[in-house]
Amino acid sequence: MPTAMYKAGESFPVQFAWRLPDGDYIRAVFRAEVLDFVPAADKYVVRLTELIAGRQEDADGALRPSDQFDRSYWAMVGRLVGQKLAIAYEVEDGRAVHMRLATLTGEHNYFYRYSLAEKMVERQKEKIAQQVKKASED
Repeated sequence: MPTAMYKAGESFPVQFAWRLPDGDYIRAVFRAEVLDFVPAADKYVVRLTELIAGRQEDADGALRPSDQFDRSYWAMVGRLVGQKLAIAYEVEDGRAVHMRLATLTGEHNYFYRYSLAEKMVERQKEKIAQQVKKASED
């Protein structure tokens, strides 16, 4: 059974990789701050606090110069900073976590599900507060 190497408040690098439609790969390394744990699932809850490195490779693994990076996909990578997610303890090994492209484009909510849930909770709190206010005025 895997165990967490990091404690809440500590940070470590996490690398993600996506294969682009043209065959290129994007590899991005983020600093991930441990916020909490999901022990039953052997996962960390982390926030991606900083994009610390990145590269784009062609289908043969050759590094592309930065002026040839696909700017639209790199903009999506940049938007991942600040997102909260759950990720398996095995990410500690430093190897890239290969992700479906849909997780980068937002078609799959892997990187955004926590922020979406938090926004929903805030809307519910506001709704309840309005109902309480209205009830107290009646």
